[in-house]
Amino acid sequence: SGDADPEEARLQLLRGIEQLSQALTDPDSRRLLSAATTAADTRQFYPAMKALRSLLPREERLLAARRPS
Repeated sequence: SGDADPEEARLQLLRGIEQLSQALTDPDSRRLLSAATTAADTRQFYPAMKALRSLLPREERLLAARRPS
C-alpha cells in the first residue's frame, strides 16, 4: 500500500530530531524538540511533525546566517 513501516518511521524521525537538536539549542527550540521526541516515541507522527514544523523559521534563519553575502 506504500505506507511506511511505523517502527522505521519512528527511528528515522528520532534520528532527524537528534540532528536538529545539535543545531537548535535555545530553550524554545528544545521544548519543541522534546515535544516532537515524545510524540515520535509513541508513534504519534502528526503531532511530532507539527512540533517540528514550528522549527522551520528558526532553521531558515540559521541557514541564512551561514550563507555568504
